[in-house]
Amino acid sequence: MRQCGVVMSTDGDRAKVVMQRQSSCGDCKGCKLGSDDMSMEIEAINSINAKIGDRVEIDMEHQNVLAAAFIAYMIPLITLIAGVFIGSVLLDKIGLAQYKEVGSGILGLVLTGISFAVIRLKESSFKANKNFVPIITEITDK
Repeated sequence: MRQCGVVMSTDGDRAKVVMQRQSSCGDCKGCKLGSDDMSMEIEAINSINAKIGDRVEIDMEHQNVLAAAFIAYMIPLITLIAGVFIGSVLLDKIGLAQYKEVGSGILGLVLTGISFAVIRLKESSFKANKNFVPIITEITDK
């Protein structure tokens, strides 16, 4: 996935880049949004020593984008479904079948919340893993 943006600040081997949101972003809001709805600020590895104000091209491997999307969306969905299923079976087994719908729904939401909390706690390790961080690959004149 390649996109262009402008370097706003640098810090060691990282740079903050402001980019225009693409229509494929939809309403994800996974990135820090800028001052308007069409710009976003991301942190990227500054492998080419770009300076503030440089227009740069940023790249992230498609498989890494898919892995990040899986972590952000599929793991919480899987925990929601697992929580509902486990809650339903568990409440049947302990004789509280009359509370099966509410109880399994609550357990599903609790497990989903826990999965979001774990993902949030692991965010720093994801940022440290260079597979999940975009890389500045080129300074452009565009």
